[in-house]
Amino acid sequence: MSPIVNLDVVKDRNISAVYKTILTHGAIPRTEIARICQIAPGSVTRITRQLMDNGLIEEVVNISGSDDRGRKAMPLAINKNRIQILAARIGRTHLHIGLQTVSGEILAKHSEPLPIVKDNGPSQEQFSKQVISALTAFIQKHKKLVTKIAGVGLAVPGLVDVQEGVITFMPHLKVNNLPLAELISDVLDAPCHINNFIAAMTLAEKQFGALKDYQNSLLVSIHNGVGAGLVMDGKLYEGSSAAVGELGHIQMEPLGQQCDCGNFGCLETVVSNSAIEKRCRQILPTASGSSLAELPTGQITITDICTAANHGDALAIRLLKEAAAKLGSALAMAVNLLRPQVIALSGELCQAADIVHPVIEQCLKQQAVNVPGIPPVKVINAKLYDRPWLAGYSLIRKAITDQGLLWQIMKEAQSN
Repeated sequence: MSPIVNLDVVKDRNISAVYKTILTHGAIPRTEIARICQIAPGSVTRITRQLMDNGLIEEVVNISGSDDRGRKAMPLAINKNRIQILAARIGRTHLHIGLQTVSGEILAKHSEPLPIVKDNGPSQEQFSKQVISALTAFIQKHKKLVTKIAGVGLAVPGLVDVQEGVITFMPHLKVNNLPLAELISDVLDAPCHINNFIAAMTLAEKQFGALKDYQNSLLVSIHNGVGAGLVMDGKLYEGSSAAVGELGHIQMEPLGQQCDCGNFGCLETVVSNSAIEKRCRQILPTASGSSLAELPTGQITITDICTAANHGDALAIRLLKEAAAKLGSALAMAVNLLRPQVIALSGELCQAADIVHPVIEQCLKQQAVNVPGIPPVKVINAKLYDRPWLAGYSLIRKAITDQGLLWQIMKEAQSN
Protein backbone atom coordinates (compact mmCIF):
# COMPACT_ATOMS: atom_id res chain seq x y z
CA MET A 1 0.00 0.00 0.00
CA SER A 2 1.10 3.56 -0.68
CA PRO A 3 1.70 5.69 2.40
CA ILE A 4 -1.09 8.09 3.32
CA VAL A 5 -0.25 11.63 2.27
CA ASN A 6 -1.35 14.52 4.47
CA LEU A 7 -2.56 17.04 1.92
CA ASP A 8 -2.29 19.94 4.38
CA VAL A 9 1.40 19.12 4.88
CA VAL A 10 1.97 19.05 1.11
CA LYS A 11 0.12 22.33 0.62
CA ASP A 12 2.05 23.94 3.48
CA ARG A 13 5.37 22.75 2.06
CA ASN A 14 4.65 23.93 -1.47
CA ILE A 15 3.16 27.28 -0.47
CA SER A 16 6.05 27.92 1.89
CA ALA A 17 8.58 26.98 -0.80
CA VAL A 18 7.06 29.39 -3.31
CA TYR A 19 6.82 32.22 -0.78
CA LYS A 20 10.38 31.61 0.40
CA THR A 21 11.65 31.73 -3.19
CA ILE A 22 9.96 35.08 -3.80
CA LEU A 23 11.21 36.41 -0.46
CA THR A 24 14.77 35.29 -1.20
CA HIS A 25 15.05 36.31 -4.85
CA GLY A 26 12.87 39.42 -5.02
CA ALA A 27 10.71 40.11 -8.07
CA ILE A 28 10.67 36.83 -9.99
CA PRO A 29 8.47 35.36 -12.77
CA ARG A 30 6.33 32.27 -12.21
CA THR A 31 8.38 30.19 -14.63
CA GLU A 32 11.53 30.81 -12.59
CA ILE A 33 9.68 29.97 -9.37
CA ALA A 34 8.61 26.64 -10.89
CA ARG A 35 12.20 25.88 -11.91
CA ILE A 36 13.70 26.72 -8.51
CA CYS A 37 11.02 24.95 -6.45
CA GLN A 38 10.69 22.05 -8.91
CA ILE A 39 6.91 22.41 -8.80
CA ALA A 40 4.70 22.07 -11.88
CA PRO A 41 3.90 25.44 -13.53
CA GLY A 42 0.17 24.87 -13.06
CA SER A 43 0.66 24.30 -9.35
CA VAL A 44 2.78 27.45 -9.10
CA THR A 45 -0.03 29.41 -10.77
CA ARG A 46 -2.57 28.09 -8.24
CA ILE A 47 -0.27 28.73 -5.26
CA THR A 48 0.63 32.25 -6.31
CA ARG A 49 -3.05 33.02 -6.83
CA GLN A 50 -3.71 31.92 -3.24
CA LEU A 51 -0.86 34.07 -1.98
CA MET A 52 -2.13 37.04 -3.98
CA ASP A 53 -5.69 36.54 -2.72
CA ASN A 54 -4.29 36.70 0.82
CA GLY A 55 -2.37 39.88 0.00
CA LEU A 56 0.97 38.20 0.72
CA ILE A 57 2.47 38.74 -2.73
CA GLU A 58 1.74 41.06 -5.64
CA GLU A 59 2.50 41.43 -9.31
CA VAL A 60 4.98 44.11 -10.27
CA VAL A 61 5.38 45.86 -13.59
CA ASN A 62 8.13 44.56 -15.83
CA ILE A 63 8.24 46.73 -18.95
CA SER A 64 10.95 44.90 -20.85
CA GLY A 65 10.54 41.26 -19.85
CA SER A 66 8.43 38.47 -21.34
CA ASP A 67 7.82 34.84 -20.50
CA ASP A 68 8.81 31.79 -22.55
CA ARG A 69 5.63 32.07 -24.62
CA GLY A 70 6.31 35.65 -25.63
CA ARG A 71 3.74 37.14 -23.27
CA LYS A 72 4.64 40.11 -21.11
CA ALA A 73 6.08 38.72 -17.88
CA MET A 74 4.55 39.88 -14.60
CA PRO A 75 7.11 39.13 -11.89
CA LEU A 76 5.86 38.47 -8.38
CA ALA A 77 7.19 40.20 -5.28
CA ILE A 78 6.44 40.16 -1.58
CA ASN A 79 3.75 42.56 -0.39
CA LYS A 80 5.82 44.19 2.32
CA ASN A 81 2.80 45.76 4.02
CA ARG A 82 0.78 42.58 4.61
CA ILE A 83 2.65 41.08 7.56
CA GLN A 84 5.41 42.37 9.83
CA ILE A 85 7.88 40.97 12.31
CA LEU A 86 8.52 42.30 15.81
CA ALA A 87 12.07 41.44 16.86
CA ALA A 88 13.92 41.96 20.11
CA ARG A 89 17.44 41.33 21.30
CA ILE A 90 17.96 41.05 25.05
CA GLY A 91 21.56 41.80 25.99
CA ARG A 92 23.20 41.91 29.39
CA THR A 93 22.81 45.68 29.61
CA HIS A 94 20.32 46.74 26.91
CA LEU A 95 17.12 45.69 25.19
CA HIS A 96 16.89 46.36 21.44
CA ILE A 97 13.54 46.24 19.61
CA GLY A 98 12.75 46.54 15.92
CA LEU A 99 9.60 46.45 13.80
CA GLN A 100 10.38 45.11 10.34
CA THR A 101 8.71 44.20 7.12
CA VAL A 102 8.79 40.52 6.27
CA SER A 103 11.59 41.43 3.83
CA GLY A 104 13.71 42.75 6.68
CA GLU A 105 13.35 46.49 6.17
CA ILE A 106 13.34 48.33 9.49
CA LEU A 107 10.23 50.43 10.13
CA ALA A 108 11.00 51.51 13.69
CA LYS A 109 13.58 50.67 16.34
CA HIS A 110 14.20 51.34 20.00
CA SER A 111 16.86 50.60 22.62
CA GLU A 112 16.66 50.95 26.37
CA PRO A 113 18.93 49.99 29.27
CA LEU A 114 18.27 46.95 31.39
CA PRO A 115 18.99 47.01 35.14
CA ILE A 116 22.57 46.12 36.00
CA VAL A 117 22.28 42.74 37.70
CA LYS A 118 24.09 42.44 41.01
CA ASP A 119 23.69 40.04 43.92
CA ASN A 120 20.19 41.32 44.62
CA GLY A 121 19.21 41.92 41.02
CA PRO A 122 15.72 41.71 39.57
CA SER A 123 13.79 38.46 39.74
CA GLN A 124 12.82 36.66 36.56
CA GLU A 125 9.27 37.93 37.08
CA GLN A 126 10.50 41.55 37.18
CA PHE A 127 12.71 40.91 34.17
CA SER A 128 9.82 39.41 32.18
CA LYS A 129 7.58 42.31 33.13
CA GLN A 130 10.09 44.87 31.84
CA VAL A 131 10.55 43.05 28.53
CA ILE A 132 6.80 42.67 27.95
CA SER A 133 6.16 46.26 29.02
CA ALA A 134 8.81 47.53 26.60
CA LEU A 135 7.37 45.50 23.71
CA THR A 136 3.84 46.66 24.47
CA ALA A 137 4.88 50.31 24.74
CA PHE A 138 6.83 50.02 21.47
CA ILE A 139 3.79 48.70 19.61
CA GLN A 140 1.58 51.39 21.10
CA LYS A 141 4.03 54.12 20.14
CA HIS A 142 4.25 52.89 16.54
CA LYS A 143 0.65 51.66 16.13
CA LYS A 144 0.22 53.70 12.94
CA LEU A 145 2.97 51.58 11.33
CA VAL A 146 1.66 48.23 12.57
CA THR A 147 -0.53 46.15 10.25
CA LYS A 148 -0.33 42.45 11.14
CA ILE A 149 2.47 41.15 13.37
CA ALA A 150 3.20 37.64 12.14
CA GLY A 151 5.32 36.81 15.15
CA VAL A 152 7.71 38.01 17.81
CA GLY A 153 11.34 36.87 17.57
CA LEU A 154 13.43 37.12 20.72
CA ALA A 155 17.19 36.54 20.97
CA VAL A 156 18.73 36.17 24.42
CA PRO A 157 22.11 35.35 25.98
CA GLY A 158 22.26 31.93 27.59
CA LEU A 159 20.59 28.59 27.02
CA VAL A 160 17.14 28.16 25.52
CA ASP A 161 14.78 25.22 25.07
CA VAL A 162 13.77 26.29 21.58
CA GLN A 163 10.87 23.87 21.23
CA GLU A 164 9.24 24.98 24.49
CA GLY A 165 10.25 28.65 24.31
CA VAL A 166 11.82 28.40 27.77
CA ILE A 167 15.01 30.10 28.95
CA THR A 168 16.94 27.64 31.11
CA PHE A 169 20.03 29.74 31.85
CA MET A 170 21.19 33.34 31.52
CA PRO A 171 24.74 34.40 32.41
CA HIS A 172 23.66 37.58 34.18
CA LEU A 173 20.28 36.67 35.69
CA LYS A 174 19.13 33.73 37.75
CA VAL A 175 16.26 32.03 35.92
CA ASN A 176 14.29 28.89 36.61
CA ASN A 177 12.85 27.59 33.34
CA LEU A 178 11.44 30.98 32.38
CA PRO A 179 8.58 30.47 29.84
CA LEU A 180 9.11 33.87 28.24
CA ALA A 181 7.77 32.89 24.80
CA GLU A 182 4.41 31.91 26.25
CA LEU A 183 4.23 35.02 28.42
CA ILE A 184 4.91 37.31 25.45
CA SER A 185 2.57 35.40 23.14
CA ASP A 186 -0.30 35.64 25.62
CA VAL A 187 0.06 39.41 25.98
CA LEU A 188 0.75 40.32 22.33
CA ASP A 189 -1.53 37.68 20.78
CA ALA A 190 1.16 36.54 18.36
CA PRO A 191 3.45 33.51 18.24
CA CYS A 192 6.82 34.07 19.90
CA HIS A 193 10.02 32.22 19.04
CA ILE A 194 13.09 32.43 21.26
CA ASN A 195 16.65 31.30 20.69
CA ASN A 196 20.17 32.02 21.85
CA PHE A 197 21.45 35.28 20.34
CA ILE A 198 24.44 33.77 18.57
CA ALA A 199 22.37 30.96 17.06
CA ALA A 200 19.82 33.51 15.86
CA MET A 201 22.50 35.78 14.39
CA THR A 202 24.05 32.77 12.64
CA LEU A 203 20.65 32.15 11.07
CA ALA A 204 20.44 35.81 9.99
CA GLU A 205 23.94 35.71 8.49
CA LYS A 206 22.95 32.57 6.58
CA GLN A 207 19.68 34.08 5.36
CA PHE A 208 21.13 37.30 3.94
CA GLY A 209 24.54 38.06 5.46
CA ALA A 210 28.14 36.88 5.27
CA LEU A 211 27.23 33.17 5.31
CA LYS A 212 24.61 33.32 2.57
CA ASP A 213 26.72 31.56 -0.07
CA TYR A 214 28.09 28.78 2.15
CA GLN A 215 26.53 25.44 3.06
CA ASN A 216 28.85 24.76 6.00
CA SER A 217 30.02 27.65 8.13
CA LEU A 218 30.82 28.84 11.62
CA LEU A 219 29.92 32.20 13.16
CA VAL A 220 32.07 33.15 16.15
CA SER A 221 30.97 36.05 18.34
CA ILE A 222 33.44 37.78 20.66
CA HIS A 223 31.75 40.22 23.02
CA ASN A 224 30.92 39.78 26.72
CA GLY A 225 31.70 36.11 26.14
CA VAL A 226 32.67 33.89 23.23
CA GLY A 227 30.15 31.72 21.43
CA ALA A 228 29.61 30.04 18.10
CA GLY A 229 26.78 29.19 15.75
CA LEU A 230 27.08 26.39 13.22
CA VAL A 231 25.48 25.92 9.80
CA MET A 232 25.65 22.37 8.47
CA ASP A 233 24.32 21.43 5.02
CA GLY A 234 22.67 24.83 4.76
CA LYS A 235 20.75 24.59 8.04
CA LEU A 236 21.34 25.97 11.51
CA TYR A 237 22.60 23.14 13.71
CA GLU A 238 20.80 23.09 17.05
CA GLY A 239 21.75 19.66 18.37
CA SER A 240 19.69 17.63 20.80
CA SER A 241 19.86 20.20 23.58
CA ALA A 242 20.28 23.92 24.14
CA ALA A 243 24.01 23.77 24.88
CA VAL A 244 25.37 24.11 21.33
CA GLY A 245 28.26 26.31 20.24
CA GLU A 246 29.77 26.98 23.67
CA LEU A 247 33.18 27.66 22.13
CA GLY A 248 34.01 30.10 24.90
CA HIS A 249 34.11 27.28 27.43
CA ILE A 250 36.85 25.26 25.79
CA GLN A 251 39.59 25.15 28.41
CA MET A 252 42.70 26.93 27.16
CA GLU A 253 44.59 27.51 30.42
CA PRO A 254 43.99 24.83 33.10
CA LEU A 255 45.57 27.04 35.76
CA GLY A 256 43.88 30.19 34.49
CA GLN A 257 41.17 32.40 35.91
CA GLN A 258 37.85 31.03 37.00
CA CYS A 259 35.10 31.49 34.44
CA ASP A 260 31.47 32.41 35.15
CA CYS A 261 30.61 28.79 34.29
CA GLY A 262 32.65 27.61 37.30
CA ASN A 263 35.55 26.06 35.37
CA PHE A 264 39.03 27.52 35.05
CA GLY A 265 40.89 28.91 32.05
CA CYS A 266 38.00 28.94 29.58
CA LEU A 267 38.61 30.66 26.24
CA GLU A 268 36.42 33.61 27.13
CA THR A 269 38.54 34.37 30.21
CA VAL A 270 41.31 35.40 27.80
CA VAL A 271 39.53 36.45 24.60
CA SER A 272 36.30 38.27 25.54
CA ASN A 273 36.20 42.06 25.44
CA SER A 274 36.40 42.35 29.21
CA ALA A 275 39.31 39.88 29.36
CA ILE A 276 41.34 41.89 26.84
CA GLU A 277 40.50 45.14 28.65
CA LYS A 278 41.56 43.59 31.96
CA ARG A 279 44.82 42.37 30.48
CA CYS A 280 45.46 45.89 29.21
CA ARG A 281 44.99 47.36 32.68
CA GLN A 282 47.41 44.80 34.09
CA ILE A 283 50.33 45.45 31.76
CA LEU A 284 49.82 49.12 30.87
CA PRO A 285 51.60 50.47 34.02
CA THR A 286 54.82 48.66 33.04
CA ALA A 287 54.61 49.47 29.33
CA SER A 288 56.14 52.55 27.79
CA GLY A 289 55.27 54.63 24.78
CA SER A 290 51.70 53.41 24.42
CA SER A 291 49.02 55.90 23.40
CA LEU A 292 46.64 53.98 25.67
CA ALA A 293 48.47 55.46 28.66
CA GLU A 294 46.90 58.83 27.77
CA LEU A 295 43.41 57.45 28.52
CA PRO A 296 41.92 56.92 32.00
CA THR A 297 43.08 53.40 32.84
CA GLY A 298 39.75 52.21 34.18
CA GLN A 299 37.88 53.43 31.10
CA ILE A 300 39.90 51.84 28.29
CA THR A 301 37.59 49.82 26.05
CA ILE A 302 38.14 47.19 23.40
CA THR A 303 37.37 49.85 20.79
CA ASP A 304 40.18 52.02 22.20
CA ILE A 305 42.56 49.07 22.00
CA CYS A 306 41.57 48.24 18.41
CA THR A 307 41.90 51.88 17.36
CA ALA A 308 45.35 52.13 18.93
CA ALA A 309 46.43 48.88 17.28
CA ASN A 310 45.26 50.10 13.87
CA HIS A 311 47.47 53.16 14.39
CA GLY A 312 50.51 51.01 15.14
CA ASP A 313 50.50 51.04 18.97
CA ALA A 314 52.81 48.17 19.97
CA LEU A 315 51.05 47.37 23.24
CA ALA A 316 47.62 47.27 21.62
CA ILE A 317 48.92 45.06 18.81
CA ARG A 318 50.45 42.72 21.38
CA LEU A 319 47.16 42.45 23.28
CA LEU A 320 45.16 41.65 20.17
CA LYS A 321 47.68 39.16 18.81
CA GLU A 322 47.74 37.32 22.16
CA ALA A 323 43.96 37.05 22.14
CA ALA A 324 43.86 36.09 18.45
CA ALA A 325 46.38 33.29 19.04
CA LYS A 326 44.21 31.78 21.79
CA LEU A 327 41.11 32.14 19.63
CA GLY A 328 42.95 30.66 16.65
CA SER A 329 43.93 27.58 18.63
CA ALA A 330 40.33 26.99 19.66
CA LEU A 331 39.15 27.50 16.09
CA ALA A 332 41.73 25.00 14.82
CA MET A 333 40.07 22.41 17.08
CA ALA A 334 36.69 23.36 15.63
CA VAL A 335 38.02 23.05 12.08
CA ASN A 336 39.42 19.59 12.78
CA LEU A 337 35.99 18.50 14.07
CA LEU A 338 33.65 20.30 11.68
CA ARG A 339 35.61 21.43 8.60
CA PRO A 340 33.49 24.50 7.75
CA GLN A 341 34.08 26.34 4.49
CA VAL A 342 34.30 29.67 6.28
CA ILE A 343 34.56 31.17 9.76
CA ALA A 344 32.88 34.55 10.22
CA LEU A 345 33.98 36.65 13.19
CA SER A 346 31.58 39.02 14.91
CA GLY A 347 32.24 41.61 17.58
CA GLU A 348 34.32 44.67 18.35
CA LEU A 349 37.53 42.70 17.80
CA CYS A 350 36.74 42.83 14.07
CA GLN A 351 37.59 46.54 14.11
CA ALA A 352 41.21 45.36 13.95
CA ALA A 353 40.66 42.58 11.40
CA ASP A 354 43.95 43.33 9.61
CA ILE A 355 45.77 42.40 12.81
CA VAL A 356 43.52 39.62 14.12
CA HIS A 357 42.77 37.66 10.93
CA PRO A 358 46.38 36.84 9.93
CA VAL A 359 47.11 35.44 13.40
CA ILE A 360 44.04 33.21 13.29
CA GLU A 361 44.81 32.10 9.73
CA GLN A 362 48.33 31.15 10.78
CA CYS A 363 46.95 29.12 13.70
CA LEU A 364 44.61 27.28 11.34
CA LYS A 365 47.46 26.59 8.95
CA GLN A 366 49.73 25.23 11.68
CA GLN A 367 47.25 23.50 14.01
CA ALA A 368 44.40 22.24 11.81
CA VAL A 369 44.77 19.15 9.64
CA ASN A 370 45.63 20.00 6.05
CA VAL A 371 43.34 18.00 3.76
CA PRO A 372 44.73 17.72 0.19
CA GLY A 373 42.35 19.04 -2.44
CA ILE A 374 40.22 20.99 0.03
CA PRO A 375 40.68 24.79 0.11
CA PRO A 376 41.79 26.30 3.43
CA VAL A 377 39.06 27.62 5.68
CA LYS A 378 38.36 31.30 5.03
CA VAL A 379 38.28 33.80 7.88
CA ILE A 380 35.96 36.75 7.26
CA ASN A 381 33.99 39.35 9.19
CA ALA A 382 30.28 38.95 9.81
CA LYS A 383 28.05 41.63 8.27
CA LEU A 384 25.11 42.10 10.64
CA TYR A 385 26.67 42.71 14.06
CA ASP A 386 25.50 46.32 14.30
CA ARG A 387 21.84 45.36 13.66
CA PRO A 388 20.95 43.27 16.72
CA TRP A 389 17.20 43.13 16.01
CA LEU A 390 17.93 40.98 12.93
CA ALA A 391 18.54 38.02 15.25
CA GLY A 392 14.90 37.93 16.34
CA TYR A 393 13.74 38.75 12.83
CA SER A 394 15.55 35.68 11.46
CA LEU A 395 13.66 33.39 13.85
CA ILE A 396 10.24 34.54 12.61
CA ARG A 397 11.37 34.54 8.99
CA LYS A 398 12.37 30.89 9.45
CA ALA A 399 9.02 30.14 11.13
CA ILE A 400 7.19 31.69 8.15
CA THR A 401 9.17 29.96 5.42
CA ASP A 402 10.09 26.63 7.01
CA GLN A 403 7.94 25.93 10.07
CA GLY A 404 4.33 26.36 8.96
CA LEU A 405 3.63 29.88 10.21
CA LEU A 406 2.71 31.11 6.71
CA TRP A 407 0.08 28.38 6.33
CA GLN A 408 -1.26 29.27 9.80
CA ILE A 409 -1.56 32.94 8.83
CA MET A 410 -3.45 32.03 5.67
CA LYS A 411 -5.86 29.71 7.50
CA GLU A 412 -6.54 32.38 10.14
CA ALA A 413 -7.31 34.91 7.41
CA GLN A 414 -9.79 32.50 5.79
CA SER A 415 -11.61 31.90 9.08
CA ASN A 416 -12.05 35.62 9.80
